[in-house]
Amino acid sequence: MRTYFLLFWLTLTLQVLAQVRKQRAEEFYNQGIAAMGSGKLEEARNLFTKSIAEDPGFAEAYSTRATVYERLKDFNSALRDYTISLEFAPDQFEVLLSRAALRFQLNQPEPAREDFRKLLKLPAGETNTIYYRQLAHSPGTDQILTAQGAIQSQVYNYLGLIETQLKNCPAAIQYFDSAIRLNISEADYYINRAMAKQACAIAGADEDFQKALTLNPDHPIAKNNLAALSARKGNLNEAEQQLTEAINADPLMLDPYLERAYYRLLQKNYAGALADYNQAIKLDRANPEIWLNRGMAKEKLHDLSGAYRDYTEAIELDEGFVKAWINRGNVLATQKKYTEAIEDYTAAITYQPDYGVAYYNRGIAFYRVNKLAEACDDLKNAARLNYPIEDRIKKSFCRNH
Repeated sequence: MRTYFLLFWLTLTLQVLAQVRKQRAEEFYNQGIAAMGSGKLEEARNLFTKSIAEDPGFAEAYSTRATVYERLKDFNSALRDYTISLEFAPDQFEVLLSRAALRFQLNQPEPAREDFRKLLKLPAGETNTIYYRQLAHSPGTDQILTAQGAIQSQVYNYLGLIETQLKNCPAAIQYFDSAIRLNISEADYYINRAMAKQACAIAGADEDFQKALTLNPDHPIAKNNLAALSARKGNLNEAEQQLTEAINADPLMLDPYLERAYYRLLQKNYAGALADYNQAIKLDRANPEIWLNRGMAKEKLHDLSGAYRDYTEAIELDEGFVKAWINRGNVLATQKKYTEAIEDYTAAITYQPDYGVAYYNRGIAFYRVNKLAEACDDLKNAARLNYPIEDRIKKSFCRNH
């Protein structure tokens, strides 16, 4: 009898203790919600962590802490917490949606696709949570979505974006078709479908861009792509005007600056091209191609020291970027710094041994420093690689070889 009583007392004590800990977990959770609402994200994260310590099975505490981690830009921790929450309660629509969108943002297309496909089978339910839709063509967000609102069409849209990324264009187009059927007035869906069509050379992209403009006359990506169409038809002035309109509509969109700079180069508007590359670098400093192109614009404007710095930056970002080595070598050769130019051309050849122009340019530099045997060898290599060389140059360089 005494043993039975002790067991009963122990069981009751454990139940009471568990209830107390659960209550403390709720209190910490509610305090975390209040801190989160006040913008005190670090404090909120710590309170949710205390809540989880009291009740390790508290699924909602994990998912809410994940939201805080997202706002703190700790995306890996957010992904971990969403996953733990879903292990405790697999059919949470909002949590699954958040994890799917985060996986897409982290460039995990296959896991994101799995989550979005599952979402199509789940009822959205009631929610007070809001989601800020990420734009496909620009940083930032625009409209607010709720799980019972425009979410289903966005799920199809995300699936279309994923299939486009995976080069499954027909599947992508089908998903965008579904998104458009649910929301025929969303310009982005037509834009994304057009880009899927472009990716696999499927007809109808231009019509989708035009439709997007009828829905949103200031849509920057539609203007950007229609500018490309104008350029293909030879209407460079019209293309530049459309790109200018795209930039005015969305100054944070990178592609219009790059394309307008290219068209300005074609029209020998080097100062205008330089201005565009300056803006592009502000938006993306880690792209070696932009530094290379800005260096080329500076060369056209006779700013050789500026061009040299830009080519150097491109090389530092991508050591194997042979075009940057060649262009920097050309700048050095123009300044009669032939020994340094030879070093750059040699680097280009090291990274790309079949680069005919590098052999040719290095041959010229060798000739300038009176290394005629080396110059002749380089011209022979350039010719072997089908680089066009005038007969008079061959005779001049190789007259004794």
